[in-house]
Amino acid sequence: MKSKKSLKFKVLLLFSLAVLLPALIITSIIIPISSTAIWVSIEREQNEIVKRIGDRVYLYIQNTKKLVRSLANRNFDGLTQMQIQQIFVDTMKIMPGFIEIAILDKKGNERIKVVRLESSKNLFEFNPFLMNRSHLLEFRKALSGEIYISPVMFSGVRVPYIFVSCRGRDGVILSKLDLREVWEIISKTEVGKRGYSFIVNRKGFLIAHPETERVLAHTDFSSLLVVKDFLKGKRNIFKKYTDEKGEKVISSFYFVPEVHWGVFTCLPYKEVVAPINKMLLQTILWSFIFTGVFLFIGLRFVSGLLNPLVQLREGAKKISQGKFDINLVINSGDEIEDLAITFNNMAAALKELEQIRQDLISMIVHDMKSPLSGMIGSIDYLITSNKDISSQKEILSIMKKSTENLYSLIQNLLDVSKMEDGKLVLKKEEVDISDLIESVSEQFVLVCQMENKKFNKNITTAIRKIFIDKDLIFRILNNLLYNSLQHTMDGGNIWLNVSKEDNCIQFEVGDDGVGIPEEYKTKIFEKFVQVERRRAHLRTGTGLGLTFCKMAVELHGGKIWVESEEKKGSRFFFTIPLT
Repeated sequence: MKSKKSLKFKVLLLFSLAVLLPALIITSIIIPISSTAIWVSIEREQNEIVKRIGDRVYLYIQNTKKLVRSLANRNFDGLTQMQIQQIFVDTMKIMPGFIEIAILDKKGNERIKVVRLESSKNLFEFNPFLMNRSHLLEFRKALSGEIYISPVMFSGVRVPYIFVSCRGRDGVILSKLDLREVWEIISKTEVGKRGYSFIVNRKGFLIAHPETERVLAHTDFSSLLVVKDFLKGKRNIFKKYTDEKGEKVISSFYFVPEVHWGVFTCLPYKEVVAPINKMLLQTILWSFIFTGVFLFIGLRFVSGLLNPLVQLREGAKKISQGKFDINLVINSGDEIEDLAITFNNMAAALKELEQIRQDLISMIVHDMKSPLSGMIGSIDYLITSNKDISSQKEILSIMKKSTENLYSLIQNLLDVSKMEDGKLVLKKEEVDISDLIESVSEQFVLVCQMENKKFNKNITTAIRKIFIDKDLIFRILNNLLYNSLQHTMDGGNIWLNVSKEDNCIQFEVGDDGVGIPEEYKTKIFEKFVQVERRRAHLRTGTGLGLTFCKMAVELHGGKIWVESEEKKGSRFFFTIPLT
């Protein structure tokens, strides 16, 4: 934990440092530390560059081996010579570095050969100058079962290349790989502003260099000190050498596995020490003006203390305007920082309370909508129909029940709170299941007719009586039915089934509506998750209604769950134990 210092202590400490801390001490400490840091940074950068080049070269060789091995493992039986040649051409197009691929029989005779013409990357010559290669090492090594990579060789125009060969089903696959692709890696790699990189083979001869004429001239770099260290197998040390031009450079090298090549970077020594010299001059200059500047900063420090207070004031104004998205960043390390942290916590708490308030209002309105819909539907039905007095009384009776339901939905809020506190007592009584289902369905049928939706109910259990809190179960079914109604399209189906499962009565409310995504199946019964679902355009349930359903079912000793698939509908189940 950071130790907090008082403002008075900070001011006194600042002025004491301005007086007591000599410029000489600053200079003597900063210069060697900074110089070492710069040197280490440059060393790390050069080592990363040389390793990156080496890894790319190694990967290039490994990819070549994989292609050759895949050709060697391929079964050419039944293929014509032209088909095999086309396979070789396709492989050479994949790897532009291939300039020759051939199949050799077990006696070293070339059977099929494809050669890339020097004048074009996409023109090939087939079976030119077939010869016997049984005396060559690349044939003998491959025939013994090894995948073989030859030492670097140079063509008649001094371009470096290697052979990669592998034993196949009926002989040896022999490929000739042009190393000019490696030149591209070297030429595209930046080493500082004036630095460069190069690659030598195991004998110290250049195989890649930014100045390609040096490679074509078959330049021998084995006399360079850094190359000598590599050839002797010494550990890579980032240090000063003299290059072939007599210029002092800082060099690093990397050993490429398997092919035994060396990758080198050379950075002019002047470029390395330039930032160190610049830092030294700047440090000396600043040491002269340090005391004056430090005193000026000390005087400005007190006025700077007001800035965090201004932030706090502006934050308080935003909160007074109802804007709670506030996060003050004050890193003063003192009492003001503690105050800012407390202020941020207060703003976050207010924001959470505001969100809860909005959610609560939204859910209350949502829960009241269902019974109001029933009342409106009944009124519209009365207006548009020519029913007799007895039918009208029946509709008015349904409207009265909707009003009572509206009152009971308001009770959801109070009941959820009571159930959370364990204060709600069930008023259980023996209830006829058929009467309960008929009572729930009575007003719901009319609403479905008004919204052009189909409703079916079915009771398959022989058990007709159940010991429950009738009011709570009625409200559970009502919530689930209107939830399905809201999320079912015109012409859709809604159903209510009652059955016996094990020692329980199982209620099922289903629809063929929009369904629920997988990630929300476990959240849909949670409290205050409704807003998140609405923003995602998902089925929202009935606000606190689904929370109420879950708690009321569990209070009866049952359980509730949902089975759903997007765009195919949802089925809500809950069980009530018989005992």
